[in-house]
Amino acid sequence: MSQRSGTHFQGPVLASGRTAGGNLEDAPLAAIDRVRSVYKVFVENFDYPIASAATLAGSGCTATDINTPTSPTYAVTGAAPYLLINPGSKADSGVELQWVAAVSQATYITPAQRFLPPVVSTATLMDTRELFWFTRVGFMSDTTAWDGKALLGWFTTDTTLMTNTTGVPSVATGGGLGFHIGETGSLTYLGAQTAITAAGTDTGTSILALDTAATFQWYNLGFRCRWVDASAGTGVADFYVNGANVGSITTDLPMASTQTYGTTFAIQNGPARASDMAVDYVVMGITRAGLTYPYTGGIGL
Repeated sequence: MSQRSGTHFQGPVLASGRTAGGNLEDAPLAAIDRVRSVYKVFVENFDYPIASAATLAGSGCTATDINTPTSPTYAVTGAAPYLLINPGSKADSGVELQWVAAVSQATYITPAQRFLPPVVSTATLMDTRELFWFTRVGFMSDTTAWDGKALLGWFTTDTTLMTNTTGVPSVATGGGLGFHIGETGSLTYLGAQTAITAAGTDTGTSILALDTAATFQWYNLGFRCRWVDASAGTGVADFYVNGANVGSITTDLPMASTQTYGTTFAIQNGPARASDMAVDYVVMGITRAGLTYPYTGGIGL
């Protein structure tokens, strides 16, 4: 029997009689809210065990060694329920992870695809559409100050995202959007549709003086990009650090031609110290097919 009122102070919170014109009246909001947004949203919480690169590969992740690292590891455990990326023990070497491959059900033990699948851009795919990316990530140095290097965000498929000797970005044509940390510990934001060969704009945050007890220091990092004309690279990408808008890019935005993009995390040791990265979660959203902004009519729910 329909409860009609839609919102209840006891029991589940249900949709009102106006939801989808009444079509979804009394449906649990917890069940339908995921489709009531103009964005298709993907949340990877790393709440399943990972003990090897093979398990990680099952999630659609391609792992590439940087400068032949010594025994890099990837793990998610109950005691440490985040993706721990250890680049091994060799100086100036590490790994890069990109979620740009197909999911393998044979090895991927979580029941659903929780990363935004790789996107093959075209000259018009992102016209008047949006994409947002948000993560909670931790960095750790084994002794005293940081001297490692890291790159994370949404980047084109590439096997040499950073130069091993310096950690300077070396992203192929197609570029991307995200954050970089160099050996000096400066956190910068960057984005381009062309090759990225330098650190970005300083966010005002430095991770140089990490805890000497080798514990993770955590940061909330993300960006939101709205394209006007994808082929021209116009629009605006805003970047956020710990909830504060630290800057924007309005030209040369990526996804302007035919490249494949995916979530990316790369970490290298420094010349003197080992560096680790921990990824607590990743949240991504992309405008649903057939919708452009301004979203005048929503999706009718």
